[in-house]
Amino acid sequence: MGIVSPRDLEVDGPVRAIYRFLNDDHYVYKEQIMKIEEFTLERIQSLYENTVELNLSDSGVHPMSLNDLLSEDEIAELLDLELGYGWTNGEISLRESIAGLYDDRGPDDVIVTNGSAEANFLMVMSLLEPGDEIVVLTPNYLQIWGWARAIGVSAKAVSLREELGWEPDLEELKSLITPKTKLITICHPNNPTGAVLSLEKMRALSDIAADNDIYLHADEVYKGSELEGPETASFLDLYDKSIVTNGLSKAMALPGLRIGWLAGPAETIYAAWQRKDYTSITTSAVSEYVAERVLRPKLRQKILDRSKKILRENLSLLSDWVDANSDHVSLNPPKAGGMAFVRYFQDVNSTELTHALRKEKGVLILPGDVYGLDGFFRIGIGSPREHLEPGLARISDYLRSNTKAHAVGG
Repeated sequence: MGIVSPRDLEVDGPVRAIYRFLNDDHYVYKEQIMKIEEFTLERIQSLYENTVELNLSDSGVHPMSLNDLLSEDEIAELLDLELGYGWTNGEISLRESIAGLYDDRGPDDVIVTNGSAEANFLMVMSLLEPGDEIVVLTPNYLQIWGWARAIGVSAKAVSLREELGWEPDLEELKSLITPKTKLITICHPNNPTGAVLSLEKMRALSDIAADNDIYLHADEVYKGSELEGPETASFLDLYDKSIVTNGLSKAMALPGLRIGWLAGPAETIYAAWQRKDYTSITTSAVSEYVAERVLRPKLRQKILDRSKKILRENLSLLSDWVDANSDHVSLNPPKAGGMAFVRYFQDVNSTELTHALRKEKGVLILPGDVYGLDGFFRIGIGSPREHLEPGLARISDYLRSNTKAHAVGG
């Protein structure tokens, strides 16, 4: 296609991606049709979560309010805050607070984003090019999977194995790595299973990436919501080519702030900052003010303790419900996160089941087939008990009423 002017890039029809490659010391461009797959997980929630009576599809913890977080003096200071742009990569003190969550990191190793979804997007656009390959540990949130495929990257899946406690077979992972592999990506703690790898397994995964000199990405938005034991380690502290996304929406129970971040090698973070010039430019000054305060160690721990209390109590409620309905469902209990991945025994597609529950019972869950795992549904355990309990009762009522119609093998 040769050197082009901005006018040459104005095209009709499908969205087109223009990629730049270095060829004989000159920049040339390759044009490729970009096919963006529907992000079915987000689409189902976006369509119905605000209209259904009982929304049990969320994977975070019931949100807190500003009055829960700020003192009277801080609220007064917030009201006097000038609503300027600020730093487009995140206010320095906020980046310092985030960097302090990891070993030997500084503000240049962090970029603040509008939620962790933007962080994932910037990571893909910074590290990957058409023709690259990535290995995705699934089930997974699948945003990276979808966006990487849209720009011409080949995505290979390694399944977490239910019989292994939702852990991967690392030998299988090794077999999928080729000279074209640029990145391994994992959601850890896992969405939707709530699985947490041991430190030994995390190091083994990091070693595989190091042996092949490829990036290791971890979406760590559920880090801090572990139901037992200490907070799990970050992959960022285990390997020098690790890059992680995180934010305040899940374990920290503050999705309305829309604050996320990308942390990793400074040169990768700078590349992400360059690409952020094309997306949201900056995050909200109000949100950054609050975020810097909630990431101070004492308040952060208070928020996480609240989250864990809610999750433990609701997991106990869910486990009792599973036991009482063992003819219809089973559960490998989550170790972290605001969700559980429930297996059901009826011979009906999980999306069909989800819509039937929504229409007939006013309850929204998330179907397993948005993760490529039919026969399961994801249910949130971070909502108030008075919300979860009647929702579970309606689900069991539906399953019992429809056992004959949908019995496996019937």
